[in-house]
Amino acid sequence: MLPQLHQSQWFNASNQTDVKISVGLPVLSGTSFYIFNSGFTYNSLFHRVNDSTMSIHPSSFIDKLKNRNMVAFGANVSILSANVAFEKYTIGFSVTDRVDARFTYPKDLFRFAWYGNGAYIGESLNIGNFGLNASWYREYALHGTYNYGKWVFGASPKLLFGKTNINTKESYLQVYTDADYYAITAQTEMNIQTSGFADSADRAEGRMAFPGYAFNSKNMGLGIDLGASYQLNDKIKIAGGINNLGYIKWKSNIHGYKAGPKSITFEGFDLANMLQGDSSEFISTSQYLDSVKNMLKFTKNTDPYKTSLPVEFYAVGSYDINNKHTVGAQLSIQSFSKRALFATTVYYRLNLSKHFSGVLTYTLKSASPFNLGGAIVARFAGMQWYLSTDNWWASIRPLDSKNMNVNLGVNLAFGDRTKKK
Repeated sequence: MLPQLHQSQWFNASNQTDVKISVGLPVLSGTSFYIFNSGFTYNSLFHRVNDSTMSIHPSSFIDKLKNRNMVAFGANVSILSANVAFEKYTIGFSVTDRVDARFTYPKDLFRFAWYGNGAYIGESLNIGNFGLNASWYREYALHGTYNYGKWVFGASPKLLFGKTNINTKESYLQVYTDADYYAITAQTEMNIQTSGFADSADRAEGRMAFPGYAFNSKNMGLGIDLGASYQLNDKIKIAGGINNLGYIKWKSNIHGYKAGPKSITFEGFDLANMLQGDSSEFISTSQYLDSVKNMLKFTKNTDPYKTSLPVEFYAVGSYDINNKHTVGAQLSIQSFSKRALFATTVYYRLNLSKHFSGVLTYTLKSASPFNLGGAIVARFAGMQWYLSTDNWWASIRPLDSKNMNVNLGVNLAFGDRTKKK
């Protein structure tokens, strides 16, 4: 929604900037962070009794949870970027460090922790149905667009180098309580993969020492953003594309942990016999405890593995009321661990001049239906400043918000792509 910034090509590959030459200052040119929790806010879980006491009321929000919920957070820091725009095409590049963490958790986890299994006789509770992928990686990207009649095509191929990752390939821990005899059956399978975390051997041999760790190039991957836009007439423009289509293959400092698939059944023991000192009951109890430990015992491996980037699909439409006022809408879909996140945004953009423009937005997002946001772009003295968010309320009441993000930076800006009358 801010095509005058070359950073907009990182989100919509078909955007063409108005600035002839744009250079991003290291770190200052593009810094952003975000956090999202589909399940609850901080204040919905923790309640202040007085100045020194907090209380927790899980029952007040457990019923509002979905079967699978997501917590996501991350940050991006631009190391270097630049873009050159011509009348028909633009070319540019960027080097960015990205941190992205996504964790899905089941409603059953809170139900089991708060109510126990007694409230769910005859039901299966999957308290270990997690999905986790957290990564830090460096992205080297080229950005290019081309005009072909009423069409604009854009692509951003990327070379990726992973630094740190933790990923769950399989994850479940299911507890079932028999309705007739109350026997408890537990089944589990866990496969956790990590790269870039040091164990005692890594530290002893200095394999994770800085700066070698920060410039590690063994975990290589590829990615691409693709986009296209079409000018229906003088006022209406539509665009769409796909971002983060790619992967990283993790090879260095691999530590994998696997447990299961295993199952145990606990049928109980005779408490009266235990109180009378029956040694067989103590032996039986010990066997169950050993079975639980064995079920959760992890075996270690160093097998390389591959993770996908968080893919996003989007579609955008805009209508130019005149050369100063524009309205539009966007739909985007992100998918992770069998959980889809939807976001629909309507916006109004005011272009006072090439020196100043602003945007107001309303975003309806999965589990976060009310988000008022906006952006400001100011250009003067050869510099271009910007600040954007889709939820201003979160900056005022962050502990009552499920969704918060901020993008800000400053570019060196010279000339205009096209001469305007």
